Amino acid sequence: MTVDTEATAPPARGTRPRNRRELIVAAARELFYRNGYANVAMNDIATAVNIRSSALYRHFRGKQELLYAVVAEALESCLAGLHAARPGDLDTLVRDFAETALARRELGVLWQREARHLPADQHAELGEQLHAARRALMEQLTANRPRLDTAHAELLAWCTLAVAVSVAYQHVELPSPDYPDLVARLMHCVATADLPDLGEHVGQRPGRAKTLTHRSRRESLLAAATELFAERGYASVSLEETGAAVGIAGQSIYNHFSSKHEILATAMNRSTERLWLDLAEVLASTQDHADALRLLMLRYTQFALAHRHLVTLVVTETTHLQDEERHSTRQLQRDYIEEWLHLMLALHPGMSREEARVRVQAVLTIVNDVVRTPRLRTRSAIAQNLHQLGCALLGLDSSPRSEGRPGAGSRRT
Repeated sequence: MTVDTEATAPPARGTRPRNRRELIVAAARELFYRNGYANVAMNDIATAVNIRSSALYRHFRGKQELLYAVVAEALESCLAGLHAARPGDLDTLVRDFAETALARRELGVLWQREARHLPADQHAELGEQLHAARRALMEQLTANRPRLDTAHAELLAWCTLAVAVSVAYQHVELPSPDYPDLVARLMHCVATADLPDLGEHVGQRPGRAKTLTHRSRRESLLAAATELFAERGYASVSLEETGAAVGIAGQSIYNHFSSKHEILATAMNRSTERLWLDLAEVLASTQDHADALRLLMLRYTQFALAHRHLVTLVVTETTHLQDEERHSTRQLQRDYIEEWLHLMLALHPGMSREEARVRVQAVLTIVNDVVRTPRLRTRSAIAQNLHQLGCALLGLDSSPRSEGRPGAGSRRT
């Protein structure tokens, strides 16, 4: 699917094109995606479409209303085909879905990172559209696989959507139609995966005993801030609220951190360093690329399940870091993914670097999305399911080694 660049090109100043609203939405979509909603002013959007700010306000009363229009349009464009697909025709479904996901590749970032800036009622309204798409996809999967149980249908539907989301985090160039064909194949791999039993829901039973907490006030503050930033967004959390979460005044936080920015940067660094330590342990305990990649998949899944709030910060709050910290964090993240790519290309020497990157990013996005979805992450065998699914997408036999055994379970069709 190609984009009509003439339809979205900014008009000459002083003209009144009939598609001005469309041009505004397209410019805002690109700016929000690239720079983050909080870092974009209405004047930036007006400049992008070559109009005065006053003309922009004739179409949208404010930036929040424009954000709603941007996310709603992206959701509609990307997900509408899921409702119209013919039941049981999985090949056509994933091919069409891959094309629309690539045509609106910004959707993943817009929904996960920026939609939280919307009022609660608007966020819930758009969220219901996403859930409706997930239900439609579940129906398609069960039509294609009548014996698929509901729990696995829900997991595989979310994971198929996650593959679509993952293209928002990929910056690769693949010849057309190779890119949509590859994304469609990954979606098909997910949709047809034969996974272990998911087990029961655990960890949310009434009366569950509280876990132990840090004795260190600094660590308690960091843990509380990480959870608040992940659940409500960095920009929406004050120092006073962070202090109150651990029973101190907001100003007392300065005894431990110089600023709210430092708290966020510390949490980000904690996440990054943990991943690098895990990687070092994986490389030190394995002797071939397949074993290393298989164990790395397991260790990343275990990390994400144990530290979902850190995962959320990495996905949604990196744009709030100060410039030097943001560049450093993103470079470390790119370097970490390079380690996955090195293992992938050693294991699959005939695979292009671009394809390896698409596969790795799809796997990481699936894990990141599942651990942030309560109905999925609380399944007792979710780690085994994610490990096996990730190995399939990476072109690996999921048979684990003894020291990295993620568990066993009965098979479901």
